[in-house]
Amino acid sequence: MPGHFRERRVGRTKVSAIAQLRPTACYSVEVRIRDVSQCGFMAECCEPIAIGSSVALDVPGIGEVQAQVRWQIGGRMGGMFLNPISLDRCEWIAVRTEPSEVA
Repeated sequence: MPGHFRERRVGRTKVSAIAQLRPTACYSVEVRIRDVSQCGFMAECCEPIAIGSSVALDVPGIGEVQAQVRWQIGGRMGGMFLNPISLDRCEWIAVRTEPSEVA
């Protein structure tokens, strides 16, 4: 691996979910979340968002999470959560169970 790349500290879970990302209090942008970890996310976003800017991401099961945009290449971007999230509460990766039948 080239010297300018760092190994990830935590694993990421693949996701395909629509979410709202708020670069400012005035408006939000629809993004497609592609992966998530306790520390961040990767999303497809058609709007340019400045690297280093603060954003808020609506995470189902958790609520609004503050993050910082760390990179954007073409239509993809990566964000780092300012405070790690609990993936146990994240509905994007929750295991769905079927109700058991009562005999």
